[in-house]
Amino acid sequence: MVLDSVLYGNQFSVFGDILLAILYHNPRCSKSREALALCEASPQDVQVHAYLTKPLDYDTLHSLLSRLDGELHLAIRWKDTSFKKIANPDVDRTSIESIARFLSNNGHLMERPWLDNGISTRIGRPVEALIDLLQ
Repeated sequence: MVLDSVLYGNQFSVFGDILLAILYHNPRCSKSREALALCEASPQDVQVHAYLTKPLDYDTLHSLLSRLDGELHLAIRWKDTSFKKIANPDVDRTSIESIARFLSNNGHLMERPWLDNGISTRIGRPVEALIDLLQ
């Protein structure tokens, strides 16, 4: 079941003993739409957070990045034309703090989609990387 989210980051809904996962979703992204379809087909309840309309703050991003299952630098869309237009991006590819600060000001450059179950955060590139978090 997929639910529209008003919660994100460290805030999770709990039904009984079940912790709801959160999909950080960009509806304009084909990979994000594929991830949404995986969530809809999953037996797991998943909240959907449209991060472009409800931007993530530094603390939430830091929390998500601290649980990231994968390489930290993959959280940013480095090759995006919007990134190339930033005069001095001043972001350290190896620092959670630096990436969280950058993405809190440039959320549109967050690689997508992200799925977080409160224990682990994963970037859905490829989207199949999300499957085991949905079981």
